[in-house]
Amino acid sequence: MPGIIRRGRKRAALNISEDEEQSDAPSSASSASKRARHARDASATGEHVQDVHQPGSLVRVKVTNFVTYTSAEFILGPSLNMIIGPNGTGKSTLVCAICIGLGWPTKLLGRSKEVGEFVKHGCAESEIEIELAGDRRHKQNPVVRRHIRKEGNKSVFYIDDRHKSQRDVQELAASFSIQIDNLCQFLPQDRVVDFAKMTPIDKLTETQRAIAAPQMLEWHEQLKDLRSQEKTLQASQINEEAHLKSLQAKQNSTAEDVRRWQEREQLAMTARALERCRPLIEMHSLRAQVAANKQEILGAREELKRLSSEMAPVRQAQEDTEAYRDQINQAVQNRKQRLAAGKQSSVKIFGEIEVEREKVATFKAEIDGEGKGRNQRKQDVKRLEASVATLVRNREQEPVPYNRDDFEERKKELRAKVNETERAMLESQDKMRRIRSQVTQHKTNIQKLKNDRLQLDSESGKRANRLKMMSSDTATGWDWIQRNRTSLKLKDEVYGPPLLTCSVKEPGLVKAVESQLRTGDITAITCRNPDDAKIIQDKLFQDLKLHDITIRMCPQSLGFYRPPITQEELKAYGFDSWIVDCIQGPEPVLAMLCDQNRLHRSAYAARPISSEQFEALQGGPIQKWVSGTEVCQINRRKEYGLSSTSVTQLREARFFTDQPVDGEEKRKLDDAIKDIERDLMELKEQHDTARRENLEQKDVQDQAENEKKEVQMEEDSIKKALAEWNALPTKIKEKEEELANAQAAVLQTGARVRAIRAKLSDSTLKIATLTLEYAKSVTQLRVLQESLVEAEIRLVEATSEVEALTAENHHVLEAAERQRTRLEELKVSKKQLTEKYNNLVKKTQHELDRLSPEEKEILHENKDKTVEELDNEIDATNARLELMAEGNPNALKSYQDRQQLIDKAEEKLEQVAANLSTIQEEIVNIRGQWEPQLDELIAMISDKFAYNFALIGCAGSVGLYKDEDFEKWSVQIQVRFRENETLSVLDSQRQSGGERAVSTAFYLMALQDLARSPFRVVDEINQGMDQRNERKVYERIVDIACRERTSQYFLITPKLLPDLKYHPKMKVHCIASGEHMPDRHTKLDFQALAELALRVKGQGRAAA
Repeated sequence: MPGIIRRGRKRAALNISEDEEQSDAPSSASSASKRARHARDASATGEHVQDVHQPGSLVRVKVTNFVTYTSAEFILGPSLNMIIGPNGTGKSTLVCAICIGLGWPTKLLGRSKEVGEFVKHGCAESEIEIELAGDRRHKQNPVVRRHIRKEGNKSVFYIDDRHKSQRDVQELAASFSIQIDNLCQFLPQDRVVDFAKMTPIDKLTETQRAIAAPQMLEWHEQLKDLRSQEKTLQASQINEEAHLKSLQAKQNSTAEDVRRWQEREQLAMTARALERCRPLIEMHSLRAQVAANKQEILGAREELKRLSSEMAPVRQAQEDTEAYRDQINQAVQNRKQRLAAGKQSSVKIFGEIEVEREKVATFKAEIDGEGKGRNQRKQDVKRLEASVATLVRNREQEPVPYNRDDFEERKKELRAKVNETERAMLESQDKMRRIRSQVTQHKTNIQKLKNDRLQLDSESGKRANRLKMMSSDTATGWDWIQRNRTSLKLKDEVYGPPLLTCSVKEPGLVKAVESQLRTGDITAITCRNPDDAKIIQDKLFQDLKLHDITIRMCPQSLGFYRPPITQEELKAYGFDSWIVDCIQGPEPVLAMLCDQNRLHRSAYAARPISSEQFEALQGGPIQKWVSGTEVCQINRRKEYGLSSTSVTQLREARFFTDQPVDGEEKRKLDDAIKDIERDLMELKEQHDTARRENLEQKDVQDQAENEKKEVQMEEDSIKKALAEWNALPTKIKEKEEELANAQAAVLQTGARVRAIRAKLSDSTLKIATLTLEYAKSVTQLRVLQESLVEAEIRLVEATSEVEALTAENHHVLEAAERQRTRLEELKVSKKQLTEKYNNLVKKTQHELDRLSPEEKEILHENKDKTVEELDNEIDATNARLELMAEGNPNALKSYQDRQQLIDKAEEKLEQVAANLSTIQEEIVNIRGQWEPQLDELIAMISDKFAYNFALIGCAGSVGLYKDEDFEKWSVQIQVRFRENETLSVLDSQRQSGGERAVSTAFYLMALQDLARSPFRVVDEINQGMDQRNERKVYERIVDIACRERTSQYFLITPKLLPDLKYHPKMKVHCIASGEHMPDRHTKLDFQALAELALRVKGQGRAAA
């Protein structure tokens, strides 16, 4: 490509794994071609002096494992940097690195929202390093580095290898006036259309941020805020004035009612004051009652004293009689206690007699028992004598002798014989088990082969065989999953490949369905749980070492994948159904196919659609469809407003077809079945032979076991007889001792009987003594009973005498009791009156303290009146009060509250007027500074904008729309691309995409000389332009961006026109990547390619 020759410069090293840099070699282009090129350059009039980087401009950008780059370093020029390369090579990745590396959010790029998604696929971490040109504040260029971890979307910032926060990085960028978030300064590829859609108001804000002094934007914001406050205060002033007038009108209308209410309140106050006089007058009355009560108590006490002296003799006689009665009553109680004690003693003696009687009965029973026991012991003596004689005779007879070695030898021979037969039996049984296992395995294999042969004739078998041919690993893996599903402990269902689990509803739909699917879709295993997918992946890939397997997740249910239009709208476009409706199968599998291939958005028509329907689809929601024998797909690029339609023919169906059965496969299965059946016959014969041998050994073993038992029984019998004979001396001694004890017991029976008879005699004597004591206690009880009866008779006589005296003195006692009761009542009355008086005094004093001066005066005038006179005065006042209308009880309060509101409203209105005046003065002052400078800036932009348009034969202007509301001030961009048109406002609907791109480029270029930002980025601004406009725009960018002391400029484009003008201050970065690149980057020499292009071009001109 012409013009990209640089001497002594380093170019961007892309996809380099080692730390290498390549310098461009000198050009071998002819001097004639150089002169022709420089004749068109902006610097052709003199020697160029290379600029230095302006403070804040980008010196170097290095990325590692970022998006598509493994490692790349861009050495950037101080003026115009042109980034060129085909689409998809990573040009815009540089823009992403600048934005993200300097701490701005990813949303400004219009791409992925998460920073971790910018890490290269297959890598865990990424790093961006940006070197900025320093100013006098920095000893060296500051280097910003951002380390990104994909897991968790984490990142760490460094400035000059010191850990810093994202805020620190943004503050560093702000100190250089870097504005990544300003579309006038930083316009990435995915946001080019956003600039055209930007409102004129937003354009004014972003323009001020880009070129105006910082205080200009602050002034604008202050004016907007002050104007908002001014409108709020003006509205508040109008509302307050209306509110004040309303309050004053209401106040004037209620003044007379308030006066009448005040007169009535005065009467009501008088009536209340008179009512409050009542406690004072009642207090005087209570004081008189308390004095009279005291006199009555003194009289009652004198009368009670007189009655008490008259009844003294009568009371003394009655008290003496009552004392005698009490003495007799005490004697009765004492005699009752003595009688009860005598009864208790008699009962105790009787109980002792009963105890001794029971002992006598027991002794008699023991004597009878001893008599019976003596006879039994005599019989035991005879039995023991016979036993001793028998044992002595047995001891005299010696047993058969015992030879232990002989028996051990016989048993050893028999055990050896048994063990030998057992080994033989185990060998024959093990042989039979192996044969049975082989037979079972052979039967299983036969059944499996028969099933496989039957499946060859079935649709499922054909599909399974087809899956094995398409991907043997998938067939093996799915068969293993089905056999081990239980042991895997899966959390959810796992579905087999669509080739096995799905089917096409009609044969005529097979081609259309298969046109939307790939081989990986047909053979994919579907999981619903990510943990299940991980388990199956580990088992198949690591344990079974399978590789050709596709495992996919079902992220959503089938209901989530809804068509973009209804069925009626689909019919209107000429389609029969959606592709997904042509397939039957499990919903998760269909959902997976929709997620991978958008089957729910792909339409189907059995016949070709009409031209009108095809045209309607160009702007419709359907982008892919099958109609007749054609597959159509619309490809749209929203950022450029372009679209294209690709049409291909349907291929023959390969997957869901009914293909003939493979005869060779059938023959192989039949031969395998016959081979296994022959093996089964041989195994059966071997099993029968082993079974017969096992039965024969069993008979031999049983015979040896029986002989062994007989020898053991014989040995045990001899050993038992010998042991019994050896134990006879001990048994004889034991029996002789037992016989001696029995004979001694017979002799001791008489002594025991005599002892029992002695105890019986003692108990009989004790019974006689207790009987005499019991008779004596009964006699004493009789005497005590007679004494008690005598005392009770005397008590009756004394009680009768007391009652007679009480009846005779009743009237005297009753009179004294009445006088005593009256005295108590008088005391109670005095207490109550005194408490009532004291309480009334406290209450009256409390009420007096609460009285107003007017009420105290009324009380002073009426204090000497009686209660009756007070009631008359109150009735007269109430009568006058009733003659007046009651009115509204809230009138006075409303009047007073309204007056307070009027005062507050007047005060607030004065404050609003003062604030409004202050804000209006501030608006005038700030606007006087801001508006002239803004007019000057817009005029400068308009001149440069009009000049750029004039170069391409068009017209353009930039104006400032002014409004009373500063929030509505905006930049008005007007353009004209044809001579017969008038200037029209630039918007996203009126102009074409190319016209909007040209206008955007010229507007951004108009800001270049005025920009405060150290660098500007424009990504693919030339897309949609025609060649003439693209060439003019390019030349203006070169002229403006390559001036002396201008800010750094980045132009990113996938293509350039031939024979363009280049400037020595430009630096061109060529990006190349893809499958046709050499394995080693050192083989790619752009210098040699450029020289080759120049030679080819020169040869072509020479031939012409």
